[in-house]
Amino acid sequence: MKNCMQFVVFGALVFLLAGCNVYKASPGPVVKTGSDENGQNRIITFTVTGKGVEPEAALTRGQARLMAERAAVADGFRQFVEKLEGVLVEAYAQGGYGTIDKDMLKTSTRAVLRGVEVKEITHGDLGIARAVMQLRIHFTRHGMIWWPEGLGQNPGFYSQS
Repeated sequence: MKNCMQFVVFGALVFLLAGCNVYKASPGPVVKTGSDENGQNRIITFTVTGKGVEPEAALTRGQARLMAERAAVADGFRQFVEKLEGVLVEAYAQGGYGTIDKDMLKTSTRAVLRGVEVKEITHGDLGIARAVMQLRIHFTRHGMIWWPEGLGQNPGFYSQS
């Protein structure tokens, strides 16, 4: 039942994300869809651009560039997880006498990603690295239900009659 709910939430998220942009500066949609010739398979492609900055604590220029690239890739993974699994937000505010004394906002997310492809890593001004990353998810249609390919013929919520 848990897998069924996860798939329903994932499917709804995929359709809600259609046409969104990750950054206002990045051209094109985050999600692109395509299908095969008989319409039984559908491929949804997510594209994000992660950004990372060279740390001041690096020992050499080369180390700084590598660390910026790694930070950009990690930022891209974070964006994928936020888009596919969602974000848990915890907020806390404490106040008294008409003012807020303490305000805290904590976000977290967790997922396993497979098949993410780093398309391009570029270095820009001010030591900022950009990593363009892509994730393609193949969906298969059985009857009226679409689900990610590779889950088998019966992923737990679909019974053939």
